[in-house]
Amino acid sequence: MAGLAAGIAVDIPLHPLDTVKTRMQAPEGFLNAGGFRKVWSGLSAVLVVSVPGSAFFFVVYECARHFLERRVPQVLQDEKYAIGRDAVAASVADVSACVVRVPCEVLKQRMQAIGPGTGTPPNFRETVRRVSTEGVRGFFAGFGAMAMREVPFALIQMPLFEELKHRHPWAAQARERGDTGQLGLIGMQAGCVAGSFAGMATTPLDVAKTRIILTESRAERRGLIGTMGAIRAECGMAGLFKGLL
Repeated sequence: MAGLAAGIAVDIPLHPLDTVKTRMQAPEGFLNAGGFRKVWSGLSAVLVVSVPGSAFFFVVYECARHFLERRVPQVLQDEKYAIGRDAVAASVADVSACVVRVPCEVLKQRMQAIGPGTGTPPNFRETVRRVSTEGVRGFFAGFGAMAMREVPFALIQMPLFEELKHRHPWAAQARERGDTGQLGLIGMQAGCVAGSFAGMATTPLDVAKTRIILTESRAERRGLIGTMGAIRAECGMAGLFKGLL
């Protein structure tokens, strides 16, 4: 339930910013992908798939974390190795969650890139129909690219998140008093810093993932390295950091 609540708290309020980022990274450019029009496009895909996917991530993360705490050799159970255990657990959870996240990302981003016209953007049902013309594989376009982006993201985000929570100046006092409100505030601050840093570090991978997903023709779709090379050839190194700010 906590993971589900976290997914709702993050994915829904920040959806307009995510739409803007997708359009900035689209191959046709920000304005031609829709600009600031209808920034809530794709929210239905988030509600149907992404929010449960966030819950799935945290379930797998906590299970993997507790498994590693119990099963690793005694010498590795020292607190100084906690950051490594958190990194492994986060990587396992993120790759597992890609099974849910990638179909959502395909549907969401294709609904977000609505084009320059003033017509009605494709709805959820129409987008599912168009993606399904490629079969099940269509819903997993960019799976490899997303997994390659999610692993380093998780390796940076979750260990940093746990470390920031542990070292926060209010943490010891809040744990001693059992102040759940203050602990929640600490977690929010740590998550904001950790997520921002991880997002900045993995922006080139995210740009390539978006380009792959928005390429509807399977014949024109390239792999991660090929897509990054094409973006660099078209826009220079700056093109790999679109949507960073």
